[in-house]
Amino acid sequence: MAEARDFYGDSGEYADAAEPRMLRCGDLVLDESRWTVHRAGTLVDLSPTEFRLLAYLLRHQGSVLTRTQLLQQVWGRGYTGQSQVVETYVSYLRRKLHRLGPPLIHTRRGVGYLLRGADQAGPDQAGPDQAG
Repeated sequence: MAEARDFYGDSGEYADAAEPRMLRCGDLVLDESRWTVHRAGTLVDLSPTEFRLLAYLLRHQGSVLTRTQLLQQVWGRGYTGQSQVVETYVSYLRRKLHRLGPPLIHTRRGVGYLLRGADQAGPDQAGPDQAG
């Protein structure tokens, strides 16, 4: 939880919040206060980095996020490792989430990734898109 507080900039009031912080997309539910993720009612075990990446994708669902944005926001501006880490962790999330339901994480070739549910497809989402 200390890592979660550091990531979200929490000063300690987080544990006292009366309302849980939930992020949703279709049957995917991420509970920030309990540090849990459920897909189709099934608990999904995620690493801290997978959790942060999924939370960021959920906060910006429907928007295409670039590799650079994800690196800066999930791994931090001081990250000096390989940029392919984004693809690796997106792959981990897909493997864990997509076995429980329709694909939620989509690749926009040459641009980045977006998270959206089947009910969020619309005219603004047209164009080449892959879920794998």
